[in-house]
Amino acid sequence: MYSLNLNTTGQEELYERACGRMAQLLPGWSDAIPSDPAVALLELASYLSHVQDREINTLRARHYLAYLKLLGQMPEKLAPARMLAVPGGCVSPWPGMRFEMDGVPFEAASVPYTGPCRVKDVSLAQGGCRRVLRADAPLIFTHETPAALEITFSVPFPPGVPVQLWLELQPEPGRMEPEEWTAPPVQLLAQIETGGPQGGIPCRDGTCGLLRSGYVMFTPPVPFDTLCLEVEGEIEGEPRISAVALYPVVLEQRRTRSQCLDLKAPFRLPPGWGKNWILRFFSPQNGGWREEKHLFVREGLVKGLSGQTPEVVRVAAWEPDFPALYPLRELPMETVRLEECGILPASLRLMVEEDGLWYDCPVCQPEKGLTLLRGCRWDETRQALRFGDGRDFCVPREGRLLVAGCACTLGTGGNGAGGLLVRDGVILRPLAPASGGQDSEDGKTAFFRAAKELERPARAVSLADYEALALRTPGLALARVRAAPAVRLGGAGPGVVVLAKPRSADPLPPLTRWQSEQLSAWLDRFRMIGVPVEVRGPRYCPVEVKLRIQSAGPVSEPALRAAAFRHTDGVTGPLDFGAELPYTTLFSALSAVSGVGTVRALELRALSGCGHRTQEGGIRLEADALPYLARFQVTEDWEVYENGRDDPPVSV
Repeated sequence: MYSLNLNTTGQEELYERACGRMAQLLPGWSDAIPSDPAVALLELASYLSHVQDREINTLRARHYLAYLKLLGQMPEKLAPARMLAVPGGCVSPWPGMRFEMDGVPFEAASVPYTGPCRVKDVSLAQGGCRRVLRADAPLIFTHETPAALEITFSVPFPPGVPVQLWLELQPEPGRMEPEEWTAPPVQLLAQIETGGPQGGIPCRDGTCGLLRSGYVMFTPPVPFDTLCLEVEGEIEGEPRISAVALYPVVLEQRRTRSQCLDLKAPFRLPPGWGKNWILRFFSPQNGGWREEKHLFVREGLVKGLSGQTPEVVRVAAWEPDFPALYPLRELPMETVRLEECGILPASLRLMVEEDGLWYDCPVCQPEKGLTLLRGCRWDETRQALRFGDGRDFCVPREGRLLVAGCACTLGTGGNGAGGLLVRDGVILRPLAPASGGQDSEDGKTAFFRAAKELERPARAVSLADYEALALRTPGLALARVRAAPAVRLGGAGPGVVVLAKPRSADPLPPLTRWQSEQLSAWLDRFRMIGVPVEVRGPRYCPVEVKLRIQSAGPVSEPALRAAAFRHTDGVTGPLDFGAELPYTTLFSALSAVSGVGTVRALELRALSGCGHRTQEGGIRLEADALPYLARFQVTEDWEVYENGRDDPPVSV
C-alpha cells in the first residue's frame, strides 16, 4: 500500500553528481582516466551509497513493529461487522443462530428477550403536530419545544423488569461522535400511564441527548403499554430517529467453525447448538479432561453417563469440513497453520492431548520472565499457532491438538450488508446496515497510519492548532472555525479567540450556549498555561449588491447572482471570517458573465455595522464577521444590436 524510498538516485547518477562536483572544485579535472585514484574513490563511494539506500529502503515487518512500539502504537486487529435486528415472526432466534445474507454469514451474538412484547407504533409530538414513524420516513426533531416521543407496545410490559429501548438515529453529516464525558444537550424523561398523577422516571440515556444511536433504559414501577419520552432542553441539530426497538437482537458477521460448551446437570444443549456437527464429549479428571466416547445426544440432552455423574461435561463441536485435529511432534517453536482465513483470535479455544488426557491450552502472550506449562501464540500474519521453545511456553508434548473454538469473519467485507434475515421460521428485520467491520493491519500500514495520526496537533500552540482541534470537538458539528489573537478582536493582553460557525439547516445559525461550553471544555485540555481561550459565535454581515449592466446578448440572472455570490458570501460561500470584499474583483467577475456587455454601475454596501467601506468601494469586515449576500438587484440598459433594431432587455 505504501512505499518508502529515502533516495531515488542510482549508482550512475550519484557518480555523475560526484564528478560534476569534482570538476567545480578542481577546474580541468576529468574522469577520462580510469586509473586515476579519485575516479576509483568516487566509484566506490557511489556504490556504497547505493547499497546503503537499498538496505535502508528494504524494511522488514519486524522493523515496522519495532517503530510502532516506540510510537506507542499497535496494528489494528480483525473485527467483525455488527448489526441490530428486530424479530418479525412468532419464532424467536437463539444465540449462535446463523443467517445468510447474499452469501455473507451473520450469527446471533445476543438474544436478550424472547417474549411477545414488541414496539407497535412510534410517533413524535412537537410544535402542535404529530408525526408517525414509518420505514421510509424518519422522525425529524426540530428546535421547537416541548417535544415528546410516544411509543406503544403490542402487549403490556410487566412492572419491575428493566426496559432496554434502542433508538436508531441517522448520523448527521459533519458531527463528531460524542465521548463518555460529553454532556448531553437534552435530558430524556420517561412518562407512563398509571391511571393517576404521572411522575417522571429517570432514564439512563445511551444516546447522549439524541446525538447518536443507543439504549434508553429504565425500570417501570407499574405495568404499562404506552411510553412517553419527554425531551427537556434545547435540541442540538436535527436528530432523525429511523427505528425504535425493544431488546434488539445483536448479530455479528462471523462464521463459527468450532465451539465448545461446559454443561452442568441435566446437561442440556442450547436449542440449535451443534446441529449436524461432529461432537466430542469430555469429563474432568486430574486437572484435565478425559474423552467420553460412549456419550451421545438425544432430544437435546447428553445421554450415556454411567457411574458417578460428573459435575461438568464438556461438549466440543465442529463443522464437518473444518479440520479440528492436528498432530503435535514435540518440537521447539512448532507451528500449526490453520486452514482458514480471517480467524478471530479471541474465538480460539485449544485443547492438547498428553498421555491420554486433554488439557486446556491458552492462546496468549505470557508475562515477561514467566514460563507457562502449556500455551501458544497466534501469528496474525501467517494465520498460524506458534508453540513455545521453553522460554515463554514449554515445548508441547507429543500428542494431538484440538481446535475446540474457532470463528472467522470477512472484516470490512461485512460492512453495509442489509436486508431481511429468514431461517427456520425466524424472521429478523435489521434496523440499519452492518457496520464496524475491520481488517487486520500489518505493521507497515499501521506505521504509516500512526505517523499520519502523529501529525495531528496534540497541543494548541499555533492558531492553526486551535482550528484543527476545534473541528475535532466530540459531539459538535462545526462548519467553519477561525482562531485569531485576542488583541485583534479588542482584547487586552495575550489570548486566543476561537470563532465557530455551527453546521445547521438554519442559514444563519448562532453558536448556542451548549456548543460554546463543549468547545471551551475541549480546547481547555490542549491550551498552553497562561493563554486564555475565548469561544465566540459569528456575527453575520448582510451585503447588498446593486448592478446596472448593458447587455450584449441574453443574460441569466442566476449566473449574475452566482458570480456575485462567490465574492460576497461566507455563510455557504467561500469567504472566511473578516474577509475583504474588493470592488475591483467583483466588478471583473460580473463583467465576465456571458451576455454582459458593459457594467455601467456597481454598488457594494454592508447593511450592518460590522463592515467598513474602503476607498475603492469595497467592504472590509471586522475579524469576527461573516458576510452573506442578502440583496441583489440588477437593472439593464437597452442595447442596439448589429441588425439595427432595438430589442427589449431580458428580464432579470
